[in-house]
This record gives sequence, structure tokens and C-alpha cells, in this order.
Amino acid sequence: MQTRRIIEKAIAIASFMTAVALAFTSLLISPDYDIAANVMFTCAQFLTLCATILGIDYKFASPYG
Repeated sequence: MQTRRIIEKAIAIASFMTAVALAFTSLLISPDYDIAANVMFTCAQFLTLCATILGIDYKFASPYG
């Protein structure tokens, strides 16, 4: 079970690093230093994968009920 958790953390870290690398690469190759919409969408998908693996839930709930 411990090995599975290590693999999950490694995938989450790789996913985060991929999103960061895509964003910086898009900034560097764009003539007006802008991140393209399709790159932003891909970064969002990688960050969502990272958050899902780490167990972060994006649903908002009231602490009072």
C-alpha cells in the first residue's frame, strides 16, 4: 500500500511540473508573452489531475451544514 501512495505522489508531482513547464514554454515562444488558450486548458487538466490524486476536493461546502 505504501508503494501505491509513493507512485500517486510521483504522478501528482510530475503532473504539476508538466503544467508549469507548458505554461513557461508557452510564454517563451509567444511573441507577445501570452499563454495561449489551449495551453491554459491543458495546464488546467494537469492541475486537476494533480489535485485529484492528492485528494483535494473543489466543491465548496458550508462548515455549518
